[in-house]
Amino acid sequence: MIKKLIILILTLTILTSTAQAQQIKPIELPIIMYHFIVENKGEHHISPDEFERDLLFLQQNDYNTISMSELIAFVYDYQPLPPNPVMLTFDDGYYNNYAYAFPLLQKYNMKAVINIIGDHTDIWSNNFYEDMQHGHTTWEQLNEMLESGLVEIGNHTYSMHRNRYGRRGCTRMEGESLFDYQRLFGRDVNRLQGRIFEETETHSDVFAFPFHAVCDDAIQVLQILGFRAAFTGAQIPSKPNVITQGDMDCLFDLRRVNRSRLRPVENIFPVIQTNPRHHEN
Repeated sequence: MIKKLIILILTLTILTSTAQAQQIKPIELPIIMYHFIVENKGEHHISPDEFERDLLFLQQNDYNTISMSELIAFVYDYQPLPPNPVMLTFDDGYYNNYAYAFPLLQKYNMKAVINIIGDHTDIWSNNFYEDMQHGHTTWEQLNEMLESGLVEIGNHTYSMHRNRYGRRGCTRMEGESLFDYQRLFGRDVNRLQGRIFEETETHSDVFAFPFHAVCDDAIQVLQILGFRAAFTGAQIPSKPNVITQGDMDCLFDLRRVNRSRLRPVENIFPVIQTNPRHHEN
């Protein structure tokens, strides 16, 4: 009886491993990065109408927006993704993301990740007034977006989204010891993790490096702190991220294309545009 049970367990294990191996096929994932959704002519500003045209383009070309949770489940747990996946992200957590982008995400039932700067969120939560150009989202507004199921929060540092004293963003300064740097960076990132949990009772699985300034020493800290993904550098438009189930490392180098005013979404991925079902499994 025991012998038959062992044989059955081994058979099921082999079948499961074989099934998973057959499913391990890399997919390509374009990730778009937005900043301001507002009427302005700055490089990183696009109007609400332009953003809506982006969403219409994705819808008409059979793209499916995915959340970070879904991407992590795809890699870690071998969960399926919809065909033609794409990820929308917003950096810095501006108020206009809530005022203009969020209603459009609801209208088209599309998902996004908003990477917030902790001290900005705290400041504007305590002293909010409506400022479409410079204002940041409050914890109350973030909770509203989280409750929709369409928005997730990313960690964009608590107070290291700066270039000063020889440090670019959250990178290690020249001459700074590894111990001092990792302690400083870890405290900052963990501070925002704590604030996110205090205010939303959720946690963030993804970190976004300010200014695309990536530091390998920071990646080590993120992994120790339990992060499961990181937005790193700029993506070459014709080369989306290659994501493989079971390959956790690929989630720590997620590259994004900046959606600037002069770069409409249909021009970001020309290869995909000519073959909209390029990502189907």
